[in-house]
Amino acid sequence: MEAHVGHALVAHQGCWAIRSLTFRDNDGRREQLMDAGAAARIVAAMEAHVRYPDVVTQGCAAIANLAAGGSDGRREQLMDAGAAARIVAAMEAHVGDADVAEEGCTAIANLAAGGSDGRREQLMDAGAAARIVAAMEAHVRYPDVVTQGCAAIA
Repeated sequence: MEAHVGHALVAHQGCWAIRSLTFRDNDGRREQLMDAGAAARIVAAMEAHVRYPDVVTQGCAAIANLAAGGSDGRREQLMDAGAAARIVAAMEAHVGDADVAEEGCTAIANLAAGGSDGRREQLMDAGAAARIVAAMEAHVRYPDVVTQGCAAIA
């Protein structure tokens, strides 16, 4: 991903691979990917390809999966890499895309989990609240978007 950051298909497939490798409960795999620089690569892919909903959907999903589980350390690393800003930018660029909305809300919910008020403040400062509300309003007929939006607000 690093060598081909400008190539949208590589970015999409790279984010998809990270998403797939971190699906379900596997903190060991999550830690290995974080140690290998997954956070920075996902954020770079989302920044370079914010106009491509397929890339940012997979990026949000990869961030959501990496942030899931028991490690506040991973959540902090993702925030330090700029995940909040990229998620918000993706949701703003693709307000009408239900997949981006759902995965963006899931990523925000997972980043906010774990009780860190500082991390929640960072998400709010990045504009997460406005994007969650916009997603829920735009996709009120999509229960998965509304469910994840509610989880992100909780």
